[in-house]
Amino acid sequence: MDHKAEKKNIKKIYWPQWVAGIGVNLLQLQMGLISVWSSPYIAYLTSPESHIPITMDEASWVVSLLNLGRLIGAVSGAVAVTYLGTKTTIFLTTLPITLCWIFIMTANRVEWLYVARFLAGISLGKMYSCISLYLGEIADPAIRGALVVLAMSGLSIGNLMMSIMGAYLKMEESATVCFILCFVLISIFIWLPESPYHFIETNEEAKARASIVWYHRDCDAETELQSLKLFLKNNQSLPFTEVLKEFKIPYIWKGQLLVSLLFMYLQMCGLNNVLFYMETILRNAKVTVIEPSLIVIIVTATGILGSMLSMVLIDRFGRRILMIASSTAVTIALICLGTQYQLLGAGYDPHSLQALPICAVLLFQISIYIGIISIPNTVLGEIFPPHVKCVASCFASIVGAISSFISTSTYQPLINLLTEKYVFYLYAMLLITAVPCTYFCMLETKGKSLQQIQEELGKKPEQKS
Repeated sequence: MDHKAEKKNIKKIYWPQWVAGIGVNLLQLQMGLISVWSSPYIAYLTSPESHIPITMDEASWVVSLLNLGRLIGAVSGAVAVTYLGTKTTIFLTTLPITLCWIFIMTANRVEWLYVARFLAGISLGKMYSCISLYLGEIADPAIRGALVVLAMSGLSIGNLMMSIMGAYLKMEESATVCFILCFVLISIFIWLPESPYHFIETNEEAKARASIVWYHRDCDAETELQSLKLFLKNNQSLPFTEVLKEFKIPYIWKGQLLVSLLFMYLQMCGLNNVLFYMETILRNAKVTVIEPSLIVIIVTATGILGSMLSMVLIDRFGRRILMIASSTAVTIALICLGTQYQLLGAGYDPHSLQALPICAVLLFQISIYIGIISIPNTVLGEIFPPHVKCVASCFASIVGAISSFISTSTYQPLINLLTEKYVFYLYAMLLITAVPCTYFCMLETKGKSLQQIQEELGKKPEQKS
């Protein structure tokens, strides 16, 4: 009997949680699709063949409105998580991105593209307010890490899919494919139940018990329910005003400052501008040996490789070393791009220089996924106690959205004012400051408990050894 009971406990049923992970993966996929959308289609829209002729200044707004919408999404997402639950917030996140593809399919004026990108930005901001919390609430510890990896892989896969579609499909055709994928995503989250955490917080025990049974088919629902109630009682959620007061505590406001800096570096290094304008950058760099649209496909595929390398390296070498190495490599890539434009301006033969911008964008893509993209979100999940994590995540998302909007909205005006070479040199100068900042200010969190991290953040200068 005991042996049979042991076997029963070992053979856990995970498929409902995997379905949830696939749903989050499809949401990330949508964000990957809309993020890279501008790379092939801005090049088309600003060309003489465009059915909606737009100027480069109008193209700059098409690109940057994604990040303005993201700011609205970050705030509304945090509110929705608090009052509606994480799963319902994810479902609401799917609606603006679905409308985005409808507007792109039917657009006959640039204003419709403005609306579409703004709506997509709302989805992007909401997504980062809820997906990690949702997976944490419904996943068994044995597969939680694998579910997060599955979910996050959607971003780079979406980048690759849009690069391929952008090279071979018309704008309306690719938007139709993305719209159909949205229906799959919506169908999954209509069907999935809300997490048991939310039902316990709203005193709906029957629904909480049913949610536990759905996500954890083989567990003792009553025992799990009581355990969850005790956990939430010990980590009682505070009102928003009380949570804000917690940021007066040194280790919390230091942690928020650190995470905000990391998110600023992520956005101000030119990430979105290189990603959004990649095909245009390569064409302006006189790359002809390979079709720029094909290079974009190859480069976005290397983003998947960068993500895999990050998963392997992050717990082996630590967050600080990875951030320093990534920042240094991306700085070199930006300098190479600036040098390409400087040599072209000096009259050098473009045919002899084509390897430089191609290698630069490849190095940029791999390096940025290895550290600059992965480290801020990793540190965000490690240095805050549970009761402030939602608000800290909201603040970080707002900082990221503002930084990203500033970066994308100033890109074209800076190009007009300084030309490409000095813009890329400027991004390199900004990013290289991340190396000393990371070395002297960033706490290494690898292998440390939350309590250890908070104690180290709370040390006074004279206490540090």
